[in-house]
Amino acid sequence: MRCVHRMKKGLILNNKGYILLEMLLCFFIFSIILSLLSIPLKHIVNSQISEIELQDMEWEVFILELKKEAKIAQNMDVSNNKLLLYVDSRVVIYEKYESSIRRRVDSTGHEVALQGVKNVEFKRDKNGFRIEVINRFDKKKDASIISYLRMESDVNGK
Repeated sequence: MRCVHRMKKGLILNNKGYILLEMLLCFFIFSIILSLLSIPLKHIVNSQISEIELQDMEWEVFILELKKEAKIAQNMDVSNNKLLLYVDSRVVIYEKYESSIRRRVDSTGHEVALQGVKNVEFKRDKNGFRIEVINRFDKKKDASIISYLRMESDVNGK
């Protein structure tokens, strides 16, 4: 509401509130801003990766790296729940350390290969080895890694 008072020397405007048109304009601008912000916020909330999915992805990367290293190894062994890979006159050891699996080369260094591990078990198989892991969410993961060393020696020996 705008009230106009007349005085002797001129007009004085009195702004004592919003008019209906100003209120509708503010509400319209507010609703546009709110609708534009809701779309990206909804997308951000829905696209966040949960901890379990992240642990699963980390497991997949760990297995891929382990397979790659086992492929180039000249020999492999499992003893005392440790995986020993012999690569280029070096010994690469995978073992449980606290809540992770670590990789060490020639018994030195400390490279975390997989974290969030409750229990790990390395087992020797006929053509390689098997790894079984229980992660921090009590989810059991296992993988068999095949070594082509024995297969090549069987082919070359015949």
